[in-house]
Amino acid sequence: MFSRTVTTAAPALHVLRDAMSNYPTSTQRTHWVYDSHAAVAAARAETRKEALANALKATVVVGQTTASTSEAEIEKDALTLEEEDEILRYHEHKIQSICAAFALPRKVKSTAVMLFKRFILRAGAGAYSLKIMMLTSIYVACKVEESYISADEFCKGVREDPARVLAAEVPFLAGLRFQLVCYSAVRPLDGFLRDIEDGSCAVSSKELIACRQKALDGIDALMLTDVPLVRPPGQIALCALRRAAREEKVPVLVEYCESIGERDTPSENKDSSLKKVLDEIDPYFERGVAPEEAVVKEIDKKLKLWRAKHVGKASATDGDGDSKKAGRDAKRRKSEQTREEMIANEEAALG
Repeated sequence: MFSRTVTTAAPALHVLRDAMSNYPTSTQRTHWVYDSHAAVAAARAETRKEALANALKATVVVGQTTASTSEAEIEKDALTLEEEDEILRYHEHKIQSICAAFALPRKVKSTAVMLFKRFILRAGAGAYSLKIMMLTSIYVACKVEESYISADEFCKGVREDPARVLAAEVPFLAGLRFQLVCYSAVRPLDGFLRDIEDGSCAVSSKELIACRQKALDGIDALMLTDVPLVRPPGQIALCALRRAAREEKVPVLVEYCESIGERDTPSENKDSSLKKVLDEIDPYFERGVAPEEAVVKEIDKKLKLWRAKHVGKASATDGDGDSKKAGRDAKRRKSEQTREEMIANEEAALG
């Protein structure tokens, strides 16, 4: 029923270790998983502080500093952390919708959201056009996950100038420090399901299919929160499966999810079971919903006004209409190559 992640039956923890064998030494684990949600919030606040300081420096350099462009005024005009969360969650949900519209694999959707989340965490919400960086994250994720689509073909489907996405690619990669490996929670989820099929839990095929679909929906919801920046994919998958089992009223599967962490745990350490971790993740499912579009439009308007006033002329990666010269230059460079040459160059870049 499900793609096998191991060749023989094994305890679920061994399934997870096999499926995610490189995760402990990955750049995701080393650089992109924080100790707590508080640590993520602190990193986001620090990025915002740096963005405001850079905006103030930019106005000083061009001689625009007045009473209306003081540090207090710049901060007043900027998005609050809560508004940033709303607009970023909207774009992350949009990534999921676009990937579904293009029928891209789930791993592309997960990687695109993760790359976008990482980039904005380090670069801030006001440094670049969120729309362009959103599209760039999908374009790059297609390369990373070997589901390549040309910039022309992709941008035609989303009605965007491919020159803007191509111009944003290098800044996007640099913002990620070229650390592109992403581990999705879908893979360990199928590992757990394979373990269940092998007899670790008495669940019918019908129940398992229903729980898998709901667990996938749960993973998508958690991807719109900070959970992927705090918890490893295996824990996210197990929590989503437990929630699905509760909704489908399959108590034996709930028990399986809560006890699985104790299989290889000495009896004296049972109190530190995985159940506590799952209970900590569970409330975040309710936060993984797209905000109302009307609210996001107001936030987006505020963000664009702030950027126009304090960040200066938009770069070639922007979609705000302030980059006419940069856009003309990008189109001129594009016109110097034929469509076939561009596609050949992009494919060559993939190795």
